Amino acid sequence: MKNLILVFASMLFLSGCATSGRGQVDVAIYDLGPSVAPLPGAAEANVGIALELHLPFWLDSQAMSYRMAYVDVQRLRTYAQARWAAPPAQLLQQRLRQRLAIVPGGAPCTLRVELDDFSQTFDSPGSSRALLSGVAVVSGKGRVAIARLPLRVDVPVASADAQGGAAALAVASENLSIALLQWLEKQAPSLGACRIPS
Repeated sequence: MKNLILVFASMLFLSGCATSGRGQVDVAIYDLGPSVAPLPGAAEANVGIALELHLPFWLDSQAMSYRMAYVDVQRLRTYAQARWAAPPAQLLQQRLRQRLAIVPGGAPCTLRVELDDFSQTFDSPGSSRALLSGVAVVSGKGRVAIARLPLRVDVPVASADAQGGAAALAVASENLSIALLQWLEKQAPSLGACRIPS
């Protein structure tokens, strides 16, 4: 009887080894694209401004989030076979620093970007959009707010999957960079305190 049990256990072990690699699917890893040059005029517009970026805690992971608004807009879902190369806050902060030519380190003023959403929203099974929403605030000494800008960027998604969502969120991030730069350029008369003496 003992021999029979050992033979059966050995067969189970070997069959487990033989099938352990089956059914595994490679996880697709996305970022916001390769490094990019600063936007024209960004270096001049943002002298003396540091960048802070904040996203909700539920985005503090590499999971790629989406909502099926036509089913349950409050339910947050994640793609099982796709993820970000780093948490979205890190990816977006890197992209904004590149495009806005903001160098890490101390500065008289701070551009604080607080996003409450960075995800793909499905309005129907075959139609979705990338959504960035939140607020941008420039503050000076003592964290006193100088200017404030509500943010909302919607970009249609070309395909109803993670690849389409990642591509659209990259475009939305670029649109956010452009909107922030244009806004900062308009605020120039109010940002005199941010200029670093030469």
